[in-house]
Amino acid sequence: MGRRTTFNLASRTARMPFHLRLEISERRLLLRVGDLALTALAVFGALWFWARLADRALDVALIQSQFSWVALIGTGWPLWLMLADMYNLRLVARIGPSMRRILLGGLALLFAYLALFFVLSRAPVTGMLASIEIGTPQLRLAPALAIVLLVVSMVIWRLAYIRVLGAPHARRRLLILGTGQAGSALSHVILKGHTPYYEIVGFVDDTPHPSCDRIGGVPVLGGVERLGDVVWEQRVDEIVIASSDVSGELLQFLIDCYEHGIAVTPMPLLYERLTGKIAVEHAGSQWHVALPLQSRPTRTAEAVLKRMLDLVGGLVLVGLLLVLLPFIALAIRLDTPGPILYRQQRVGWRGRVFTALKFRSMVHDAEPDGEAQWATKDDPRVTRVGRWLRRTRLDELPQAWNVLRGEMSLVGPRPERPEFVEQLQRVIPFYRARLAIKPGLTGWAQINYGYGNSVEASLAKLQYDLYYLKHQSFWFDLLILARTVYVVLLMKGQ
Repeated sequence: MGRRTTFNLASRTARMPFHLRLEISERRLLLRVGDLALTALAVFGALWFWARLADRALDVALIQSQFSWVALIGTGWPLWLMLADMYNLRLVARIGPSMRRILLGGLALLFAYLALFFVLSRAPVTGMLASIEIGTPQLRLAPALAIVLLVVSMVIWRLAYIRVLGAPHARRRLLILGTGQAGSALSHVILKGHTPYYEIVGFVDDTPHPSCDRIGGVPVLGGVERLGDVVWEQRVDEIVIASSDVSGELLQFLIDCYEHGIAVTPMPLLYERLTGKIAVEHAGSQWHVALPLQSRPTRTAEAVLKRMLDLVGGLVLVGLLLVLLPFIALAIRLDTPGPILYRQQRVGWRGRVFTALKFRSMVHDAEPDGEAQWATKDDPRVTRVGRWLRRTRLDELPQAWNVLRGEMSLVGPRPERPEFVEQLQRVIPFYRARLAIKPGLTGWAQINYGYGNSVEASLAKLQYDLYYLKHQSFWFDLLILARTVYVVLLMKGQ
């Protein structure tokens, strides 16, 4: 590499000024801590204010008497923030959508409180309800005040977060080592939605002689022999490795950078953190980052919890199915002739084929030649009722029976048809890895991407599926289920 890449970092980094350039995980943690602190302050601030008006002490007895709405706001607001994707940093950076979701969450909390007040105020004061005090007249407006304080403080907090941590001085200065497709793909992701948090200072080619001057508008600052000077001149906070050849003096230099506080991150890992999916087409020699190879000591316990969740959720969905079945069946029959339920062969856990059930959403004999066909956007084969069923995801409801039978899970990669699996595993790396767990009624790919109708869409969905495999847990399943309810209620299915 030569003399310039082995310079003494210690003498230079000691003179570098401090900058508030937080990593992605630190930004999300700051958001969560701030949100929880504001929630607590809004609740106790409202209690304190109305306690002063009622000439009562703010003590444990008062909090216990108002426990119903305190618990509602204390748990409901953090849950709303998760459902509304308010920790997605791309969304957080956009003022309009963030403010709308905060206001909508405030209205949802207010309506939930009014419903709770209506139920409790008319319940017979017996048993457990005897210990619940709806509140003196002076305290009945405390929940409304708490919600107003929460919404106002959240708007101010999120605006301040955007203005301060989205300002140029707070952006992490990123240098991409490697000018191939992997580096270009990461650059595209950052420029498309993460510029409030990252500033790409440029590329450094992993060869001595760069083949181009710019990539997607980002300058190429030289070959690998200039890496040391570029890191110092551009005040780099993080070096992203998008090169497959890191060894010798280059490896030692990167270790020196890490030792002196400059983050060194493989491209697939940063891509995963920014997008919530795995860059399977750019993993290359780092293929291990795409697969959950490590074994967790709690995996057996998580498997038991997951099956229990499947049984409970499956029974609830079967009950819902029995209630809705007459109405959906009548609508399907009146719309177009043909069966109510549609049976289709799907590939499940470890490649086992099973019969998945669905409400029919297409015309009868949608594949007259018997060959599997991709569904397309605005597919003419989809019926009027079928279009509504797909938007609400109710066409998948009969698969609750598959969940109870153990052929599917509530959460997991969507099962694909055998014909498509055979085709896709030939052209998409790691495709069969999604068969390592049971397919799901919903999944991380479904709430982030929707239906796939091509090889390209299947690749995009696989990236999300592999992310789920890598981070699978009981709590992640609960989050996906909650987000699925949000998608269904807003009819965002496709």
